[in-house]
Amino acid sequence: MKHRSFLDNPFGISLMYDTVLFLVMVSLAGVILLPVLRTNNALESSIDKHREQVVDDALHAYLVTRADRFSYRFCGSLIDDIAGRIGIDNTSDGLYGSLTSWLLAHEQLHKTYATLLAEKLGCEFQLPISFLGTNRLNIFTQDYDRALNNETNRFFSDLLGEKYQYNLTAWWHPIKGISFGGGFSVGQHPPTQDCYVARSIVMMPYSPVISIGNHTVIFTKHWVKQQLFSSDIGFGRSSIPALSNITIIFENYTNGHPPYDSKETASRAAHENLSTLVYGFLIHGIVNESNITVFPGFVDMSLSYGFGKIRNITAQCFDSVLNESFGGAIRSIDRLFGALNTTAKDPLSQSILTSLNSTLHDLLNGSFDSLDEAFDAAESMIKEKINTLVKGFIDPLIEAFVNGLLDVIDNIKDFSEMLIDWLFDRVSLDKAEVMLTIWVVRE
Repeated sequence: MKHRSFLDNPFGISLMYDTVLFLVMVSLAGVILLPVLRTNNALESSIDKHREQVVDDALHAYLVTRADRFSYRFCGSLIDDIAGRIGIDNTSDGLYGSLTSWLLAHEQLHKTYATLLAEKLGCEFQLPISFLGTNRLNIFTQDYDRALNNETNRFFSDLLGEKYQYNLTAWWHPIKGISFGGGFSVGQHPPTQDCYVARSIVMMPYSPVISIGNHTVIFTKHWVKQQLFSSDIGFGRSSIPALSNITIIFENYTNGHPPYDSKETASRAAHENLSTLVYGFLIHGIVNESNITVFPGFVDMSLSYGFGKIRNITAQCFDSVLNESFGGAIRSIDRLFGALNTTAKDPLSQSILTSLNSTLHDLLNGSFDSLDEAFDAAESMIKEKINTLVKGFIDPLIEAFVNGLLDVIDNIKDFSEMLIDWLFDRVSLDKAEVMLTIWVVRE
């Protein structure tokens, strides 16, 4: 076979040159276009980072800014409605506006918007059902809502200008996951994309010491632990039947004693007793073996406080009670309206009572001999509604907690600490959440 010299066949070298030249041209094209591609990506990234900074700074500025003068009228919305019904002009800032502001206006001087927002969330007692024509128990501070809404609108309009639209939403849910507490929203509904969001926490103006009737609650982990476990630690006996039962269940399971020697039986029994404890802690209250309440339920405390305010103004001797509750302001408005329209006797007081009475009867689909009976029925219905809502998400959490305990039962050093931590993870008495969303409407 005749061997030819490599130089006698130029086609291979030519093909190699063509390939190398092609690769060089592609590389040069990439080098030329790379700055353009990188510039677009860098620009978009820079814009996104800038807008994220804008929303963070805007929310921070809102929460720490002080409102030099924030004013509202107690019962302002109710009074405007009543004045309109009896023929008084409530649309101008004349005599009517001056008198109602003089008698009922409240001023909050030099408070931050975070403080004003926390006070708004904490006083409205939002419920998961409609009550008195709304889902809030406190019907006397709607003018506060209007004033805060206007102030918030003004603040963000001045700060963000016409380039951005915004939505500020805040909520305080003492029982996590249940719409029971307080809510606030201002601004347009945000779109589903191209939005920038900032979140923060606002501390609520609540003292951990709460007095309900003759019962004083110190809402701290240490105090609750002492109430539930007395001086006993870990698997020690408790005066709370549900806790005592759980202790027995775990001891029998650990030692393999019937009837709780199997995980299935122990889990079912522990789940039942823990459910009783959790629902008592959140809603109905926890009682000891002598049927004495050692911890009033979270919902029970809130409703007792909220309904207590309304009961005070609907007592049979409401003339004196109104004066004791609100000073002379309510009576002064009644006298003022009575002088302007002699056919109306105590129009504000009567309107409040009539509204409460008719709404309660419609809400509860029945009639009652007294408002106290109607209030009792309303409280029971609200607790039942919240109980149903809580059951939807708390039962799976209880089951997971029980299974976790049984899996590590041999290594548990302090069951009481684990239980108290778990219970407090279900509630949020002292913190509200705030979320600001912005989006571009004009480049």
